[in-house]
Amino acid sequence: MGIASQGSRTLPCELLDWDSRHFGFRIGRVVGNTLTPERAEAIDDWCVDQGIRCLYFLADAEDAATARVAAGYGYRLVDVRVTVRRSMQGVAQLPATGPESMEIREAGERDLDHLRKLAARSHRGSRFYFDGGFERDRCDALYQAWVEQGLRDPERGLLVALVDGDPVGYMVFSAVVAGGEGRGELGAVDERHRGEGIGLALHVSMFRLLVRRGAVTHRGVLSARNLPVIRLHERLRFQTEKVEVWRHKWYGASSLG
Repeated sequence: MGIASQGSRTLPCELLDWDSRHFGFRIGRVVGNTLTPERAEAIDDWCVDQGIRCLYFLADAEDAATARVAAGYGYRLVDVRVTVRRSMQGVAQLPATGPESMEIREAGERDLDHLRKLAARSHRGSRFYFDGGFERDRCDALYQAWVEQGLRDPERGLLVALVDGDPVGYMVFSAVVAGGEGRGELGAVDERHRGEGIGLALHVSMFRLLVRRGAVTHRGVLSARNLPVIRLHERLRFQTEKVEVWRHKWYGASSLG
């Protein structure tokens, strides 16, 4: 992630280095979660100066004034982000689910090819696909890279669910418990095995692992578009903590249809 200051001057946006390299053009993110007309003008000046093609903005969903400014300045709504949280008390008593032949363990290199293929087809409701301005194969590759980082990044972890020895689901999570908070990042279940309790089992396995590492609470960041995952967290008695709105703004030529 880029730096949002230059000397003593605070900049209105930051350059996102990883996203820019991955998608092949310069991508930025607005610093903060509010907009005024004056701030929107300063952001546009910065983006033009930096050669930004796509700008991300995460806004407070309850801020009507910011929503009006964002709409007037060409920020398109691409997703609603829901942050949920629950105490880890009682996770040992959560019910086991899934097929009898299911096994859940930490993933290894031998699982990665299957999980990358699953990732490439499992997140089509995300803001990157929904936007329409990003090439689909680069969106696929984003989630493949996310799963790979779950395996190889020491600050992340990756669980795999297997049925009859075949990988059928995964869960990427933060392996580092900071301040007693566990964090889930990304999960998916093979479409041929949905409705069998595998997603629930992956979450419960992740909770128990993170409790052993010191987690006392758990935070999840969900897309409001993903109703099955919303319902799963409701079943697990998560409480909604915050609702935010993702918006994207494009500058110059893009692949928008």
